[in-house]
Amino acid sequence: MKKILCILCLSVFYAFALKLESLPQIMQENIDKSLVLLQNATKDKSKAADGIFKLFDPIFDYKLMAKLSLSKNYDKLSASQKAEFDTAFEAQLKSSFTSKLSLYTNERIQVKKLEQKNDTRVWLHSVMVIDGEAKNIIFKFYKAKNDEWLIYDVDVLGISIIQTYRSQFADLFEKEGFQSLLVKLKTIDFEGK
Repeated sequence: MKKILCILCLSVFYAFALKLESLPQIMQENIDKSLVLLQNATKDKSKAADGIFKLFDPIFDYKLMAKLSLSKNYDKLSASQKAEFDTAFEAQLKSSFTSKLSLYTNERIQVKKLEQKNDTRVWLHSVMVIDGEAKNIIFKFYKAKNDEWLIYDVDVLGISIIQTYRSQFADLFEKEGFQSLLVKLKTIDFEGK
């Protein structure tokens, strides 16, 4: 059940930059479009993933998520290491998402309300109903340039995707160093590990 939620949450990571006033409506429209892509996909779910990425890539701030996931260790990297990590992190998120698409079984996500946390942060509360039970999903946005809002994290059932990666990355970085972390990031699905 958690993996199904993660699939659908990750599908919403990939949209276009939004203005605050239109955020709930546009997100719901793009969530619905991504679910239609999944419903129409037959055996090849990777085509659905490609369509979802096209819908949602511009709203997802991969670079900020990579930085947040590595926390204080990010600033220890050289510019070229940061670029390599950013690329590997984005690829890993997309690979993880694509690999779990087969778990999708016609669930729906409904946007419920927008909560202003402060001038630069808003949370979009959503629910997914699975077997009659509502599961909470919070899409966390920050205010970027030109008053556009981008996703920097998603909480699924109260668990932050960024916090999950951060705890895994911190341990690997400390014990094995950056290069080892990078190799593992490129070859292992960290989600749920």
